[in-house]
Amino acid sequence: MANATITVDAALKERLAALAGQAGQRVDEFVEALLRRIADADVRLERGVPVFPRRHGAPTLSTEDVSRLADGSPE
Repeated sequence: MANATITVDAALKERLAALAGQAGQRVDEFVEALLRRIADADVRLERGVPVFPRRHGAPTLSTEDVSRLADGSPE
């Protein structure tokens, strides 16, 4: 993996530190593992939006399902 520098703002640093603490890891270890998982993921971009491959057996949601879930409405 090539070396790169990623600059984050104070709010993101705070959030990453909190998540690392919840995971019981040092923040550097947590961020490295997170970035490795992202780099190894099978993700493509369509018009700037990340698209993840469908997992085998995962249900396909309709537009109505997504709207209902987004609104918090019961089935």
